Amino acid sequence: MPLVKAAIEAGKDVYSEWPLTTRTSASEELLALAEAKGVRHVVGLQRRQGPAARYVRDLVAQGYVGDVRAARVSVGVDAFPPVMPERVAWTFDVDAFTHVLSIYGGHFLDVLFQIVGPPEDLTAIVETQFPELTVLETGKTVPSAKPDEVLAIGTLENGGLFSVQLEGAQKFPTGLQVDITGTEGVLRLTNDRAFENTEDNTVHGVDGDSGNGSALAVLPVPEEYRSLPDASLDESVQDLAHLYAAFARDRANGTTEATTFADAVRQHHLIDRIQRSSEEF
Repeated sequence: MPLVKAAIEAGKDVYSEWPLTTRTSASEELLALAEAKGVRHVVGLQRRQGPAARYVRDLVAQGYVGDVRAARVSVGVDAFPPVMPERVAWTFDVDAFTHVLSIYGGHFLDVLFQIVGPPEDLTAIVETQFPELTVLETGKTVPSAKPDEVLAIGTLENGGLFSVQLEGAQKFPTGLQVDITGTEGVLRLTNDRAFENTEDNTVHGVDGDSGNGSALAVLPVPEEYRSLPDASLDESVQDLAHLYAAFARDRANGTTEATTFADAVRQHHLIDRIQRSSEEF
């Protein structure tokens, strides 16, 4: 946080990785400071910038599925297992805000809700299924309250329902699946891995004009969504390159494509709502 504040105070445009900070109030402070100083600000919620995610967003906006009835996201990863190397032992503390809900929830709830619109009401259960963590090199064990399993359901502001499952420490990662069902069609976004994926997400769809009956079929992402040169980089890294490209366009054209500190604050508030709902459950 001090480095970000220093850059803003110097009148510089600033990029920060997600999470912006470890606390909602601190992120709100950075947003207010950036707005007061009139600098541009970008946060690394880059997964929404991937070609497939942007394509699905536009298909929904264009009415491919009709009125959205339900939106579902499932994220299953092997990250944050109960035994971790000493170099990342600092993440064992829940106050470090580095766990399944903050990291994977932050990124992929952002993807879901930028496609179908924000959530309205929600109910959630947040569990710590591995309450004891072990340092790989030493065998030292420490208690942990870090979330590693999250379920949530709710309503969308634009109509329809949503559901979320986030699961860390999977022995066999299930990856990413987003399903959006509507009155006229269905869209699905999948990847074998949620992060560190070598290929972009795959888009499947079916609607009344598909010509393939009722079966989902691959929808190739149009080339105009792949605005960057081909690279051998991990697709997760290329999403970040797309975020930088969006920021460059924003500077040149006065647009607001890139995710900002305001998006980060919204994610903080959403994560807070999920935690509170679980505590009140």
